[in-house]
Amino acid sequence: MSEEPKEVIKSVWEELRKTIMVETAIGKPIEIEDKTLIPIFAVGFGAGGGGGGRGKEKEGQGYGVGGGGGITPIALVAVFKGIPGPDGMKVLSLKPSGAIERIVGEALPMVMEKIKEMKEEKEGKKAEEKR
Repeated sequence: MSEEPKEVIKSVWEELRKTIMVETAIGKPIEIEDKTLIPIFAVGFGAGGGGGGRGKEKEGQGYGVGGGGGITPIALVAVFKGIPGPDGMKVLSLKPSGAIERIVGEALPMVMEKIKEMKEEKEGKKAEEKR
């Protein structure tokens, strides 16, 4: 491999290293009234390289390098001023809910209510039998 392709790969990795830092995944805090919001991002990247032939007659043939990435907001951490401990912090998801999360979120309260009604009904029948 000649020095030029090595330099290209090194340059690509150096640029990626600049992008992939903790500060990339955890955004700058935003102060709003009585709270501080801290954005959280998912960071992904990929890179690849290529090569060429060997020997004098194939020298200079082929080569390639590339990379790509993305940053997606996934959550906000809200820190409430004046409220100590875990009660003063909330994590708000920015990801769209999946089908299972929607089913659990919508159906679970109804199921719990039905269980409560059945339990109360059963307890009522037992109380009547004792009389």
